[in-house]
Amino acid sequence: MCGIFGYISFSQIKVDKEKFNKALTTIIHRGPDSQNSLFLNNDTVALGHVRLAIIDLSESGNQPMAVGKYQIIFNGEIFNYIELREELLLKGYVFNSNSDTEVLVNAYDCWGEDCVSKFNGMWAFAIFNTFDRSLFCSRDRFGVKPFNYYIDDNRFIFGSEVKPIINYDSSLRKPNFNSIGLFCREGLCGELSETWFDKIFRLKPGHNLILEGKKARIYRYYNYPEKIINIPFDDAKEKFSFLFNDAVKLRMRSDVPVGTTLSGGLDSTSIVSALRQFHKGEHFTFTAHFPGMEGDEYAQADRTNKYFNLSGTPVVREFDNKLLWALNKAILHLESGHFSPAILPLWRIHGEAKKKVKVVLEGQGADELLGGYIQHVAGAFLFEKIIKFQWISFIRNAKKLFNNYSVKTIFIFFFRLSLPAWLRTIVRRYFLRTEQVLIGELKKVKHREKTSSNSESYFTRVLQHSHQGILVSLLHYGDAISMAFGIESRLPFMDYRLVDFVMTLPADYLVAEGKGKYIQRESLRNILPAFIYEDIQKLGFVTPINDFFSQNRELVESLLLSEKSLKREIFDEKELRKIINSNYNKSLNRSSFLFRLLCVELWFKMFIDDELYLSFEVKK
Repeated sequence: MCGIFGYISFSQIKVDKEKFNKALTTIIHRGPDSQNSLFLNNDTVALGHVRLAIIDLSESGNQPMAVGKYQIIFNGEIFNYIELREELLLKGYVFNSNSDTEVLVNAYDCWGEDCVSKFNGMWAFAIFNTFDRSLFCSRDRFGVKPFNYYIDDNRFIFGSEVKPIINYDSSLRKPNFNSIGLFCREGLCGELSETWFDKIFRLKPGHNLILEGKKARIYRYYNYPEKIINIPFDDAKEKFSFLFNDAVKLRMRSDVPVGTTLSGGLDSTSIVSALRQFHKGEHFTFTAHFPGMEGDEYAQADRTNKYFNLSGTPVVREFDNKLLWALNKAILHLESGHFSPAILPLWRIHGEAKKKVKVVLEGQGADELLGGYIQHVAGAFLFEKIIKFQWISFIRNAKKLFNNYSVKTIFIFFFRLSLPAWLRTIVRRYFLRTEQVLIGELKKVKHREKTSSNSESYFTRVLQHSHQGILVSLLHYGDAISMAFGIESRLPFMDYRLVDFVMTLPADYLVAEGKGKYIQRESLRNILPAFIYEDIQKLGFVTPINDFFSQNRELVESLLLSEKSLKREIFDEKELRKIINSNYNKSLNRSSFLFRLLCVELWFKMFIDDELYLSFEVKK
């Protein structure tokens, strides 16, 4: 796992080497093991790389790496590099290292742009052809690794993060109010092609970018399956089990220690259950621990640690004066806000993990793939029964779902997911009363970008929209926070073979017996602890964010209602005071909305006001 930064001039204007190298240091946290820059074509091309050495720890794995006529900078891992290397050796290719980077370049030389279809992994890379000055860039299928870029008539600048881009050229440090506005309204963030910086974009997941001359050609190379297959459930279980176990095995390939973030839930327990079938040595796990808080997951995780003889580490997250400090640091690395307060315990978890491992396996991606947020997708599941006239199945499943979960909550989530953008605006304005807070440039926001899905199943289309939407935003914070500590995060549930297979399964294989993730539970039943298999409760990172807002009104107001904040003319003071008052008198919980606004103000302070490190006094 690494960080990349590049600059291609379309004229004879040379790259400023000193500025380029200084800008590259802003992402040194992504690759603390080495930092290198390469200047080509009379200094009109610059490629920079910071390396986190995971596979082939020798200097031969350093980048930029020259392979024939190509120079590559690469962030990520190609987990099936050993198999691809064997295939390329048979075709006559010669290797000078044991790295997956060299395999990637030779794969491109052999199969051209189609090489990405052969990769099982996570990546964002750029391959520069020194003969014709073309540049081939790619981002992995689901957006695990980031790729940001800026292009105009004179240059193309790109990087794993925005920081080196705006540090090389400070004139690009301008807010994108459309993207910020979408975040304030609906929490949209990493899934958008627009960053929080004007005219700096993200390459979308599953897309390639080819720079030829002064033009960038961008196209989608990956699409989800469209057909639902007819496969017996027992056969589906067997295939799911094989694919998942193999996904874990591939992601255990490493020349450095590997650990796992472990909650008390099904997904992370599935990972340690799988790896314990072939890896019996010491293995570290890391769990957020909120002593005394409802929903604390450590007790369940500790049972799993003892069951599998794992070395568990509780990461105690007390309600202390570091909460806002952690949010400030997280936003610095996210380069935006985030809708989920889970970024706060995750920050501490990776900080602890760094002391013992360099790679962590995580369960991200399972919920969006397998219907894990059952109350969110149950309505879509039942609706598919109705439109297919499967009345008996509808009644049977409805009884079991409504027995386990709130009918009201299921219908609220279903209608929320089904609402068009204009109707959501009405809800925010007249029911939630949050729309009025946003004024000025934030009032001119466009609506969200559309996701694509052509599945013949309505339920699967809902999953695919979630996989392209909220999940990409979660992957965004997973990458940013893990890399802030020089930790590589690997996600078995993001293995494309597993995703492709699950997206072809009937809805009844994912939701059954009143439970989500049904095929996951049944496929892994023989290796899961019984106390996990039988538990349908959905656990996740809990945070004391409601307590924080209720106990720190003065601090929140000093930030959101400060003279500098109000001078931005993006928040209406009167309406914002109403929101704050309603939250504190508990007439309506507005913590999520206030959390988003707090993220926005902290971002402006860091990236626009240039106040990067702030000190806060938080009440205990």
